[in-house]
Amino acid sequence: MEGKKIVVIATKFGQIEVPEEHIYLFPEGILGFSEIKRYAIVQSPKGGPFQWMHAVESAPLSFVVCDPILFRPDYRIFVRREDIAVIHLDDISKGIVLVIVTIPKDPQEMTANLQGPLLFNPLAKLAKQLVLNDPTYTVRYKIIGRETKGEPDAGSDKTN
Repeated sequence: MEGKKIVVIATKFGQIEVPEEHIYLFPEGILGFSEIKRYAIVQSPKGGPFQWMHAVESAPLSFVVCDPILFRPDYRIFVRREDIAVIHLDDISKGIVLVIVTIPKDPQEMTANLQGPLLFNPLAKLAKQLVLNDPTYTVRYKIIGRETKGEPDAGSDKTN
């Protein structure tokens, strides 16, 4: 038996029906959009690693998101229990981490916000954007074309 579906007006895909279990509540909103609380996670019709996070109540607002492990296998977040209490997640290993991706006209310049990951509690359907205090990660981590042999991390804000 299929669950209830919610109609979302997606800027990229038009009107789509999203299963209710793909809707997450961000009790605190996300940075810059604190008043918008509900988002639908939608797979790209073309497949691949990217998903869309569409605001349920605000049609023009959507974000491309993906699993940071795909391009940064050593990515780890450390949080205090009180920082994630609002999403009722007692064990961070049971959560899902996604990051917001910015895709400019030139896809080679695609970046991910590793300092502001999204943490989802799939059981409670709650989520929170974290703000990491870790200089290892940047808000504009370059996903494509990083040099890896003795070169500085292209995701770093530091230049020579």
